[in-house]
Amino acid sequence: MKERSAPEIRQIPVRDFDASVLPSDARTPGTEAFEVAAITYFASYYVEKGWNAAVTVDDELIRIVAVPETGVEPKEYVLGLLQHGFLEDALPLLEILDGMLVDPDIAYNHGVCLGELGRVADSISILQHCIRLDPYHTDAHVALGVANARSGDNEAAARNLRTAIEQQPDNLFAVRNLAAVLGNLGRHAEALPLFRRAAEASPDDPLLRLGLAQCLEQAGGKHAKEAMRLFERIDQDHPDHPAADAARAALNRMGAQELHDRVGGQPRLDAVMYMRGAMETFAKMPRQQVGEIVMEIAQLGQFGLAINEPEKRYTLKRLPGDYSGLQLVSMMHVGFRMFDPGTDPGTGLEREYQMALSMHGDKP
Repeated sequence: MKERSAPEIRQIPVRDFDASVLPSDARTPGTEAFEVAAITYFASYYVEKGWNAAVTVDDELIRIVAVPETGVEPKEYVLGLLQHGFLEDALPLLEILDGMLVDPDIAYNHGVCLGELGRVADSISILQHCIRLDPYHTDAHVALGVANARSGDNEAAARNLRTAIEQQPDNLFAVRNLAAVLGNLGRHAEALPLFRRAAEASPDDPLLRLGLAQCLEQAGGKHAKEAMRLFERIDQDHPDHPAADAARAALNRMGAQELHDRVGGQPRLDAVMYMRGAMETFAKMPRQQVGEIVMEIAQLGQFGLAINEPEKRYTLKRLPGDYSGLQLVSMMHVGFRMFDPGTDPGTGLEREYQMALSMHGDKP
């Protein structure tokens, strides 16, 4: 079977074209005579080679698409490049085809390719052009919504993603992206049913579950306990996924919030005392030993420390005694700040740390 040849797709700036090859009365760019002569010149060139060619001319560019007798059709060829990840090779060909053809699919792929290559602002105008060609191109509405969100325009993103869902209610990619956009806008009540729907469709997706849990946390109130349960499940089911790190941080954050809620939002004086004790203990130790203790506490924290259950006790290999979860978290906070004064240990106990620090003489 004879191998199919690639098409030739190119464009030539009018200013770079040698018009001397055209008839003497058709060498002025911008005139109809120039356009007809240039099209005839290139069409004749490819006919002599046995190729089919399409040529367009405007004030700036001469665009040419030529296909050998046994060649691959230009659109098929470019889409093949995209499917195999050759985005940089496909982009100039898409630009040419998009300038020549009234084809929503070409415009859509042109816009998506620009976005994938990091040219988000350029991709937005091309995707808008695609939607003008075909207002019911659902994938273009989705892609435009994603590009809007990447550029920081969440309101526009929400509008385009809603349009996509109206056109195609079962488009779960649009649903999950709209949920994230609404969450970014602080409209958690609207985002929550969308997150639930997307998570139900992909129950093993840790990022979707994380998005749902974060939305529940932000919604607060009656949703807080469900958020904590879901964060715990994410940590258990996907311990090595980055989503688990975010889930553990959220559990610490929510635990600290509950910790302060128990005293009406006031500082926890027990944590202040624990921190003062840690400062005094650590001051007598070599830094390496302090670092080992802090890392041991952090490792325990990966499995969750019951900071709101003082009756539950923990032991350390590198420090004698038994400790409550709150005491260990307080010690860890002091230790992290000793090694990096600018770090945020993520415990929610910074007010307590500052109080302990002032009582200790500003020397952690």
